[in-house]
Amino acid sequence: MDIDFSPEDLAFRDEVRTFIAENYPAELRGKQDEGDELAKEDFLSWHRILHKKGWVAPAWPVEYGGTGWTPTQRFIWSEETARATASG
Repeated sequence: MDIDFSPEDLAFRDEVRTFIAENYPAELRGKQDEGDELAKEDFLSWHRILHKKGWVAPAWPVEYGGTGWTPTQRFIWSEETARATASG
């Protein structure tokens, strides 16, 4: 069984990493680094950014505003948000 990511999956992973690095709000990162609790508005600020990108609902069907990602892409998204400690 081949469990390596395809070149397309690796490109997607790089896109996700870059997006998070460039778009995750610095003020949220600061709060997390300080161990402060995030407020509802903190989560909403990140979700607004995700919404604008079309990535706010990775597991939803496209017809309901989801991404249409494959299970592998959803796994990559989950792993990369955890890696970056991107809340939400």
